[in-house]
Amino acid sequence: MTSTSAARRLGVTPQFQRDRHAKGAGHKGTTSTIITMLLLILMAVYFLTPLWWLLVSTTKSTNQLYNSQMFWFTGKSNLFYNIGWLGSYQGGVFWRWVLNSVLYAGIAAALATMISAMAGYLIAKYAFRGKSALSMTVLGALMVPTAAMTIPVFLVVKDLGLLNTPIAVILPMLFNPFGVYFMMVYIREAMPSELLDAGRIDGANDYGIFFRIGMPLIRPGVVTLFLISFVGAWNNFSLPLVMLTNTNLYPVTLGLQIWSANLQSAGAGQPLYPLIVIGAFISIVPMLVLFPIFRKYIVSGIALGSVKS
Repeated sequence: MTSTSAARRLGVTPQFQRDRHAKGAGHKGTTSTIITMLLLILMAVYFLTPLWWLLVSTTKSTNQLYNSQMFWFTGKSNLFYNIGWLGSYQGGVFWRWVLNSVLYAGIAAALATMISAMAGYLIAKYAFRGKSALSMTVLGALMVPTAAMTIPVFLVVKDLGLLNTPIAVILPMLFNPFGVYFMMVYIREAMPSELLDAGRIDGANDYGIFFRIGMPLIRPGVVTLFLISFVGAWNNFSLPLVMLTNTNLYPVTLGLQIWSANLQSAGAGQPLYPLIVIGAFISIVPMLVLFPIFRKYIVSGIALGSVKS
């Protein structure tokens, strides 16, 4: 006796079986959704807890940092006092560091993004001898740790006579193998070759095709790469540490680290914990501002660059 005949003898109709299977699938789908949501909530708590602690700690003095609840505010806020102290300490050098970081990260990210976009366009859309070898070279460069290149880059910059200058920090960040590979893959999928051929038929030169036709098509990828490059340049620590000795040229990451290394002796015996905490919070404000503004570009840029590749 087949299973169908047995089901009919017991009064189980095919519609009942389909409903039962649908309910089982729906139950499994609900369970997996709940588990996924719980995992996402745990991840959000994990990432937001340090940020919340940093925000709360900006309102505390040194004594309050040690003698109050870690994750909640105290009755008396020292936020404005800490900001004033931060602006006056060592002649307000912190704000010079912030300005340096803005210049280093902004210029390096803008130029590196443009160079990567043009290089990716060349590799993705042009046929030339050695194209395969060049693509493999870019891919192989991704496997080289950045720290391994610190000494060679230092020696090159030293031979150029650029040590202890802003160019020494910006120049090495202009050539980004990840950016070239990212734009190469993105342009290959987002920029139709037929549209470029139509531009050539209309008499546009290579630069006109890239900037007037191609750039609007790859804007999400360009914005995504700019933000990735900006964050990388903003958080760069080892390169300024090696290239700079003038305190006035330090970026904010290096300056805060110097303060952290001299906690017990700096400030005439007064610990600088409040300054470091509020300085660290201010240093992440650009990322908190930029990412919500360009969120739609980031999502679409990463989605196209990852799914279609």
